[in-house]
Amino acid sequence: MRKLIILLLPTLILAGLFFAGKIDFSKPQLTLKDVESIGSEYTLHLKAEDRQSGILKLKVSISQNSKEVSIYSKESENIKEITENIPINPKKVGLFEGKATLKVEATNNSLIKRTTVYQKDIVIDLTPPIISIVDWTRNIINGGTGFVFFKSSEPLSDAEVKIGNYLYRCLDFTYGYVCPFSYPYFEDGYLPLTLRVVDKAGNKTLHSLNYSLKKVNYAKSVLNIDDNFIETKVRPLSDKNIPDKIELFKYVNVTLRKENEDTIHRITSECKNKEPMFDGYFTYLENSAKLGGFADYRKYRYNGQIIEGADAYHKGFDFASIKNTPVKASNKGEVVFTGFLGIYGNTVIIDHGSCVYSLYSHLSEIYVKKGQKVDKNTVIGKTGTTGLAVGDHLHYGVLVEGIEVNPIEWFDPKWLDTRFYTPLKQLKGGQ
Repeated sequence: MRKLIILLLPTLILAGLFFAGKIDFSKPQLTLKDVESIGSEYTLHLKAEDRQSGILKLKVSISQNSKEVSIYSKESENIKEITENIPINPKKVGLFEGKATLKVEATNNSLIKRTTVYQKDIVIDLTPPIISIVDWTRNIINGGTGFVFFKSSEPLSDAEVKIGNYLYRCLDFTYGYVCPFSYPYFEDGYLPLTLRVVDKAGNKTLHSLNYSLKKVNYAKSVLNIDDNFIETKVRPLSDKNIPDKIELFKYVNVTLRKENEDTIHRITSECKNKEPMFDGYFTYLENSAKLGGFADYRKYRYNGQIIEGADAYHKGFDFASIKNTPVKASNKGEVVFTGFLGIYGNTVIIDHGSCVYSLYSHLSEIYVKKGQKVDKNTVIGKTGTTGLAVGDHLHYGVLVEGIEVNPIEWFDPKWLDTRFYTPLKQLKGGQ
């Protein structure tokens, strides 16, 4: 028996070490984005993990001309996962422009010390991209749309326009970049406009762009609501049983409105179709009168008292004609949403490309489906009173990168030609 125990002891010890994670035949896992080049300010996003024995050592180095430079090194006892964002400044560590080799090594804490190595020939690139701005919108209204058109000396990993604290992506075409943006309708002061681009190595270039802001004083109004409106229009939209009529209206007009608009903003921020599908100016409901205006600020009065906390912006135009008037697509595009959308009622959203969308709400009928391509003036439905609508009408909106903009510009052939079509042709090189 004693001999048997002596014979089994090494096996038992090894088994114990194995189950304790000290004998680990697997290698650590390394996760990082494949690196092609490193610029003057580059961040290496890195994760190393070993769920059994843990990570003992993690090391990052760069070799250039037979010289190895240590970038990062960490030793630990039994950390199962290390996630790091490692800043790399080539100049500070004595690297220069040209070819180099990046090496990442992760060693686990097993008795047999297994190592995973990521090694890649890279380029140290310390030169920021050179940007040639073809054109940009120099006259902007609050609530208006603008564009920046530019070319780059090299491929970019990121490009965006920033106006104040609002960011808008730039679209990468084979012939250059187009950056649609909007000046928020609720802002009323001059906001700095900048173009920021980043190349594949992480080098950045910034351009400040001057423009003139023309202030539009949008309407302010007070709308009266009564018991009939609350019971026939507001209450059916609520998913909560709220007896108090004022609280019910506030819930629907504020909370549910935000939920509905968050859905609209999410859909119209996708920018799935980069190339513009629209052609010429945008059309609106034929033989109609414009009732509600864009960015009207509305308060609501019930039984002679203003309802505090129920204010809302009207983010489009209301067009009214005869009952159940056919509604046509205002330009070419792809239908990206159809269905009931709370206070907006039956709604259609069309993607026109280049992050430009149009919205049609309160419809009585919908004739198109999601994914369907439509031409300008394709009948997509009929006007109605669905949602939070008083009287038969169409709520029409235009959104750029998920933000509502003043549709009036998109109805203007001259505005579209000078702000978009002519600069786009110049960007293409006169093609």
